[in-house]
Amino acid sequence: MTVRHSGDPHLFYGALWSCNFGPALRALGHELLESQIDLLPASRFMQVASGFTTEELKVRAHITEQILNEVKAAHLQRPVDLFLSYFYNAHFDASGFDELRRLGIPSTNFYCNSVYQFEKVSEIAGNADFSWHTEKNARELYLSVGANPVRVQFGADPTLYHPLTGVERKRAACFIGQRYADRDRWLAALHHANIPFDIYGSDWNSTVETAEDVAPCDEVYLGRKQYRPGSFASYAHAVRENIERDGLISGLSRTAKQLRYRRQTQRLTPQIVAHAKGRSENIAATLAAYEVCLNFSNVWADGRAGSELIPHMRLRDFEAPMCRTCYITGYNDEIGEFYEIGKEIDTYTTIQELIDKTKFYLNDPTAAQQLRTAGYERARRDHTWLKRFEELFRKIGLNN
Repeated sequence: MTVRHSGDPHLFYGALWSCNFGPALRALGHELLESQIDLLPASRFMQVASGFTTEELKVRAHITEQILNEVKAAHLQRPVDLFLSYFYNAHFDASGFDELRRLGIPSTNFYCNSVYQFEKVSEIAGNADFSWHTEKNARELYLSVGANPVRVQFGADPTLYHPLTGVERKRAACFIGQRYADRDRWLAALHHANIPFDIYGSDWNSTVETAEDVAPCDEVYLGRKQYRPGSFASYAHAVRENIERDGLISGLSRTAKQLRYRRQTQRLTPQIVAHAKGRSENIAATLAAYEVCLNFSNVWADGRAGSELIPHMRLRDFEAPMCRTCYITGYNDEIGEFYEIGKEIDTYTTIQELIDKTKFYLNDPTAAQQLRTAGYERARRDHTWLKRFEELFRKIGLNN
């Protein structure tokens, strides 16, 4: 089982998936061997989908060899029944799955950004025995590369995400997450509507939308230039990349959209900063302290700023209700499969609807409590990771 993108839990959410998957698998009676191979060297370039440098290929080959040796040693001691991974193309040579098949070990690769970043896993997906995805509309993408797709949605662990007692709820809303896509636009609208809210997460004091683990300064890593976000070099690189991907006219049009978006971001930042509270050290405790929990579901359609914004299911859609929150999130065409909207959670599609519903639940504690209770009961009944693994194992033909 290899799910850590970094041995350091503070980088690339190194402990996230181990914490999510491990307890449920153990509760089902499975013995886990978690890989001790650190994926961090490859995770630092996992945003690259193809065209790897010679140095990057050497790193990937070394990690692949280490993992396969680790699996072989474990398999000699006791038969391994399933290899579960969360690999991007950068992490693992796809031919490694052939070696696992020769050992008689079935493989399943998990990936949850398929609708907007599929190219980063397309090579891996085609070689694993099963490709576990969460999005309903991702199936055709997997079939196009010869993969065997299995759709199983996100879940939440009730030992990590649970209600807290003895905490007085603040008559305000909260959001926990990074600054990304149009999240600051929605929050700025709440600010102008004089709705009280707090923000927990990274990048909210900056005008630059970034990932957590980018290089702090311009440097070369494994033969590839890294760019400091917001630097002139990073802007020039973005222009070149847009033109290479989209052609001259479309590439320059994309660049113009990105610049307009950046200018608007700069104008919004002073309004947002006053609401930023830093990181949440304990998500369950933070959610327990607010009357309403907000979430924003849009992602860039092709994973790059300036493309269309499309809604996407998030982990928080299950973690927050599991904490017994009054949960309001952006509407998408999948969420109705998992909750009764308006009774267990609520959704919005426009800025005005977000404002109106946030005001409503803040001003009607009874309605907020009803939504909170119903959402919690549904999450506990149907949306645990234990339930998800039972579903996965049924679909891949592995006995629990």
